[in-house]
Amino acid sequence: MRLLIIQGGFGAGGAEKVVSLIANQRSLKGDDVVVAGMHMPDEGSHYPYSDSVKFRVLRNEKANGLRGAWLRMKFLRSLVRELKPDLIVSFLTKINTLTLMATIGQNVPVVISERNNPRAQKAHPVWYHAQNIAAIRAKAFVLLTQDARKDLPRWINKQAVVVPNPCAPVASAALRPIGDCREIVAVGRLEYQKGFDMLISAFSEIHQARPNTRLTIFGEGPDRANLQAQINTLNLTGAVSMPGIIGEPSAWQRVADLVLVTSRYEGFCNVLAEATVSGIPVVSFDCDYGPQSLIRNGENGILVPAEDVHALSNAALNLIDDLALRKKMRGAVATNRAMLEPTQVLAKWDQVIERAANTSVRSKFK
Repeated sequence: MRLLIIQGGFGAGGAEKVVSLIANQRSLKGDDVVVAGMHMPDEGSHYPYSDSVKFRVLRNEKANGLRGAWLRMKFLRSLVRELKPDLIVSFLTKINTLTLMATIGQNVPVVISERNNPRAQKAHPVWYHAQNIAAIRAKAFVLLTQDARKDLPRWINKQAVVVPNPCAPVASAALRPIGDCREIVAVGRLEYQKGFDMLISAFSEIHQARPNTRLTIFGEGPDRANLQAQINTLNLTGAVSMPGIIGEPSAWQRVADLVLVTSRYEGFCNVLAEATVSGIPVVSFDCDYGPQSLIRNGENGILVPAEDVHALSNAALNLIDDLALRKKMRGAVATNRAMLEPTQVLAKWDQVIERAANTSVRSKFK
């Protein structure tokens, strides 16, 4: 099969990780795989690819607005004409919409995948509505949670299939022993969605009550300067660090006694998935979507009301003091492991891909 996978770029995001896994998996199965993106980091793809996987990158990736959308759609349309793929799989709201528009009249089946919460993200709402209209042409619409599926318009719900993100555990021997709870960790792009401004406010309360605690925020993004200013204002410069993007994706798990998730919204929340399959205690806002699918409250983590900073800090302090509960969470790894086991998840992707490529009419996925 000639398979074209289209994404926004080749950076350190969750969608990019899944694209690399699918591309490598399909290449091993003998597919001729091309992965296209709108931009490529100077240092190359953050995630590894098989040597047999080919890349295509748009040169004018910095164009914005209508001109940027037009250039991207033109790039995709010419790419489809050149490669003549048997199937296209695209990721993320804007890319999904542009891909479906670019393939009008080209007789190639398309699978689209939404990785975030398009109702909540800060992109112009026209993209959310455009995707829902264009999605009627898709062979399948892959979502990460059942809650996201429930929010789809009824006219495209029959194309929807839920496939969570794959997640492998870190060996327990590599984790910090369950004992004193000092090292608090958060991970994600430094932007509005991840709510790190609320995290820093919550940590200020935690640190005041437990002065030996430290917070490390792994990630990079446009809000770095504002977050650093907040840290300075709250006199937390010696207790909070932001070391940037870590080279090995699982490295943060080896230094965490406790993980805090303060997202305003999510599509899935890879950080929660990675923490829970390895047994790292977590406290998370109960935002849409993801946390409710991954956390069994009081068993493998703690959920608190969305954007409630005081509830988050109080829950974290209670967990810091409750050694028995943290030990219980270390042992609760089975809750999510089976659902997120990489070979099982990639097998579901194989099913979606092969069914979409081999059917000439839309059919309902289960």
